[in-house]
Amino acid sequence: MGAEKEFTWEELAKHNIAGDLYVAVRGNVYDVTKFLSRHPGGVDTLLLGAGRDVTPVFDMYHAFGTGDAIMKKYHVGKLVSNELPIFPEPSGFHKVVKSRVEGYFKDSGKDSKNRPEIWGRYFLIFAALFLSYYAQFFVPFVVERTWLQVIFAVILGFACAQVGLNPLHDASHFSTTHNPTVWKILGATHDFFNGASYLVWMYQHMLGHHPYTNIAGADPDVSTAEHDIRRIKPSQKWFWNHINQQMFVPFLYGFLSFKVRIQDINILYFVGANDAIRVNPISLWHTVMFWGGKIFFFWYRIYVPLQVLPVKKVLILFIIADMISSYWLALTFQANHVVEEVEWPLPDENGIVQKDWAAMQVETTQDYAHDSYIWTSITGSLNYQAVHHLFPNVSQHYYPEILSIIRDSCTEYKVPYLVKDTFWQAFSSHLEHMRVLGLRPKEE
Repeated sequence: MGAEKEFTWEELAKHNIAGDLYVAVRGNVYDVTKFLSRHPGGVDTLLLGAGRDVTPVFDMYHAFGTGDAIMKKYHVGKLVSNELPIFPEPSGFHKVVKSRVEGYFKDSGKDSKNRPEIWGRYFLIFAALFLSYYAQFFVPFVVERTWLQVIFAVILGFACAQVGLNPLHDASHFSTTHNPTVWKILGATHDFFNGASYLVWMYQHMLGHHPYTNIAGADPDVSTAEHDIRRIKPSQKWFWNHINQQMFVPFLYGFLSFKVRIQDINILYFVGANDAIRVNPISLWHTVMFWGGKIFFFWYRIYVPLQVLPVKKVLILFIIADMISSYWLALTFQANHVVEEVEWPLPDENGIVQKDWAAMQVETTQDYAHDSYIWTSITGSLNYQAVHHLFPNVSQHYYPEILSIIRDSCTEYKVPYLVKDTFWQAFSSHLEHMRVLGLRPKEE
């Protein structure tokens, strides 16, 4: 019997197209080409993960030991180098908390991906989007009163943010139904109604942020330029412009949506990566959704309004809605991870993060307002962020039910669970984090 074939991460990366799909899990390389059509999670997930080490993602969406017998059939070698940080074997905490949550759903007979309430929320979101849009431009009583148009522009912006926090976010974690086609359709709502790419979001969020939370050089959510306008990581170099950054940087969050729409094109067609997360060849479906979404967004948000209103008013209403959407998304995201109390782990010289992956998820995350149904609803349950990071494949409507299981496990294994009483306390923590990192370091 010959020696087992060894793959560097560069060699693995070449196997990322339909007909030649390899993935690595815990140092083992698998040829999943023939498994593509049989994958319960759909074709898309394997096409996105092909050519890379998907260990953290695999553990997020599978019970420990699931598929071991099947995977042995596709084993082709060992991975001998790492492109991105790697983690130790799952700890007792990870195994226990996962087993307890899985046991909760098994014992209660509940389907972790199906909760009827989510469809009611989706209906309200799209109803608010359609009605606020129609009122701004086609209801004479509103059109004749600019102040009413502004109110409906605010509602439209908030509804668009909710598209990102609910159908998009749920689809990117496969947490609504077991049907991959439903996930693709829900994800495409982000392309069409927000003009931003579901595919790029998957690379950034599902393959980047969740596996490597707050790890500089691996988590695209905390990616910064060499001389960035803001300093958010302790490992980031300080510049004079960071002084008092907490007083001006948050105002720039209003341009998030505009930035993302342009950045999408750059990532997919020029750079070929979202920070450190490489982009695989784009399928026909995603190509059509990407460009179809951009065209539709321009058509419904700019072209159609220009047929009934002056250019100046169309642009003003567009900017208002877009900034509301941007602020809501940015502020809710920042309050979870870019705050003073969380950890900012770094790999050692061998690329290993010397911390259990599940414990790291809790320690890099801040929750808030657990007792507020309103904040849970309007943030897409991001106020249960630690729960979400440990169990992203579970419907957000179950987070309050499994919270006690997770917090009890954290207490048992001495994993600190960070939570603020209100959103405003959580956001204040973000501002304080920005203030502290804006101070001139003593060694400067």
